[in-house]
Amino acid sequence: MYTLLNLPPDDQECFELTLRQLYPEGVRCPWKLHEAVTVTATYLWCKCCRRKWSLKMQLGFGYSKLSWRQILALVICWLGKQSPGDIMVSTGLSYTTTLRWLERLRSRLPMEQDSLAGLLETDQSYLGRQKYHNQHIVMGLVDRQTNQVRLAEIPDCEQDSVEGFLDRYAVVGGLIFADAHGSHLGLREVGYDLDICNHSLGHFGPTNRIENVWSCLDRFTRRTRDRFMHQFLPGLLQEFQARRNHPEIFADPFTLLKSMAVPV
Repeated sequence: MYTLLNLPPDDQECFELTLRQLYPEGVRCPWKLHEAVTVTATYLWCKCCRRKWSLKMQLGFGYSKLSWRQILALVICWLGKQSPGDIMVSTGLSYTTTLRWLERLRSRLPMEQDSLAGLLETDQSYLGRQKYHNQHIVMGLVDRQTNQVRLAEIPDCEQDSVEGFLDRYAVVGGLIFADAHGSHLGLREVGYDLDICNHSLGHFGPTNRIENVWSCLDRFTRRTRDRFMHQFLPGLLQEFQARRNHPEIFADPFTLLKSMAVPV
């Protein structure tokens, strides 16, 4: 596992390390996989295609002034769930630049669009604090068999908002486990099988998985944000879902960079 301690101090060494990790069998051009590639500090040139491309552009850092060491340090710190303040200290970037790049990285993570079917658990949770007028409602859905998670902000806990979320992320006809909130009681009428557990009576078993999601999301938000702000909520939810649903791409910084690479 790469850390800031074993990251090369020289920028050129970081560039060469990135090349070795992204092209373990040798650098090939992205168009026809030619091996006749000239490598320079700013671009890569295919002698056969007579075309050049930028590795920074390929990894989504095109036109940025970040050094290769700053790029790798940023990704390593982000992979380790460090807060923007800690990342700022580790990379030497400004706080504003750190926030901007974190949002850009989150936006390139996998988007979950497909619906879940089978045995599902659903619930709502509150992020932020009401006394600071910074509280928002997040609804979640968990597939018991695959542990896939779907999260989205909803405007309120009314039945229309709950059903709108489920229409988007749950296949009609599945069995949904939920608490006894009034917005869940009408789900049978719209085609879902329903199993209700009353938390006020100490009945929590059927919704343990979704409650675990809220516990993990709360810790994740507190750890990765210096303070909670509404404008960062979509990116945080996207990152949390990607970490839960695709843990393999977070194995190391170079696997993460490969998964987020953009076409040349």
